[in-house]
Amino acid sequence: NGTVKRHLLGDRINAEGVTELTKPMGHIRDPASRIYPFKLHRGKQISDAIEGFGFSGSEQVNVLGMQNGKYDRAAERSIHSTDSGKRFVFSGLYELPFGPGKKFQSSSGALSKLIGGWQVNGILTMQDGLPIRITGANNFVATRPDSTGQSAKLDNPTRDEWFDTRQFVNPPDFTFGNVGRLLPDVRGPGYNSVDFSVLKSTAITERVTLQFRAEFFNFLNRTNLYLPSSGFRAGADGFNQSGSFGRITRAKPARVSQLGLKLIF
Repeated sequence: NGTVKRHLLGDRINAEGVTELTKPMGHIRDPASRIYPFKLHRGKQISDAIEGFGFSGSEQVNVLGMQNGKYDRAAERSIHSTDSGKRFVFSGLYELPFGPGKKFQSSSGALSKLIGGWQVNGILTMQDGLPIRITGANNFVATRPDSTGQSAKLDNPTRDEWFDTRQFVNPPDFTFGNVGRLLPDVRGPGYNSVDFSVLKSTAITERVTLQFRAEFFNFLNRTNLYLPSSGFRAGADGFNQSGSFGRITRAKPARVSQLGLKLIF
């Protein structure tokens, strides 16, 4: 339920059992429970041969971007800014069947070194876009605008208009904006990328190996856009007057290539 039972300095330690320093209250099956970030650490004395472990909350809810988090945390509840609804990652590597010990070999030592030791690697990443955080207001208190009550989601968003900016309005003076910390139904562009690399390992001696690497990030040179500008600026009529609000003006890096040579001994 968002509260933690704490063991404070001076409290008696349970010598017969476990002393819980910070115990999160509530229950996982309670729909009203809320899990705020916390870490659970378990360990024993140095003389005990046991490794500890760490755990972080499954729902990431932090205080960043809160308007009134000290007094009204329920109104500030939101998905985390790094939440991605769907994410798929596939990676693979393949050693080419040439050279010593492989299916295709050569009786020539020089040719065997030339055609052997090749490996190709690839990583495919596909994920949904991240949530959008709307900020900005001009009423002496709020850091977020009000919503008109209609969703800002567009059926066919473009980089010039990623969401409907007309669905946000400046809140009345000295009130908090009712737009959530992150929009629940509007996300930024998705991310799709293929990373590809080629490795060539050549044994010089039994203990020394020369490795050549050619690596290509975003190998297909796909355009992956950043999040749209989310800074609301109220005009005289209370609606947005910022020309950049809702527009995407930047993209993530294009294809990046790098070559490397490593001596392993």
